[in-house]
Amino acid sequence: MATLINRDIRSAQRTNPHMGHTHIKCLQLNLQHSRSATYNLTQTIIQNNIDVAFLQEPCTVRNNVAGFPKSFKIFAYGNGRKRAAININNNKIDEVALQQVSDEDATLIEFSYKGLNFYGASLYFAIDRDLGRDIEKVEEIRKLTRG
Repeated sequence: MATLINRDIRSAQRTNPHMGHTHIKCLQLNLQHSRSATYNLTQTIIQNNIDVAFLQEPCTVRNNVAGFPKSFKIFAYGNGRKRAAININNNKIDEVALQQVSDEDATLIEFSYKGLNFYGASLYFAIDRDLGRDIEKVEEIRKLTRG
């Protein structure tokens, strides 16, 4: 995901030379619902100035993502146990959640940062679920974000 975002930023810089250098540090991690993994990730985000983290199987309490500082913006949707989330640790990034395709296993955000607009998704594909359903979700996201 980070490679794709960096390529899109370089492309935007070529079309808008006044944009300057824009860097967004991203990472992706499956936390396996672990509190200790959540704590370690929090330390990594803070120490390395990570802007956006795409998470699968975050730690939850009463079906809500838990264990992160209140200063982090956490996006996760649905009424059940969340298995996909996006964590933003940069107040200069504006975001809009696209809730029409977001649920417990999918979180889609439109980001805006220094004149650059892009989409980011965190998806969880359950091993015991028909893969066709997940492919349909990816196709729905692709159609929604086209252009």
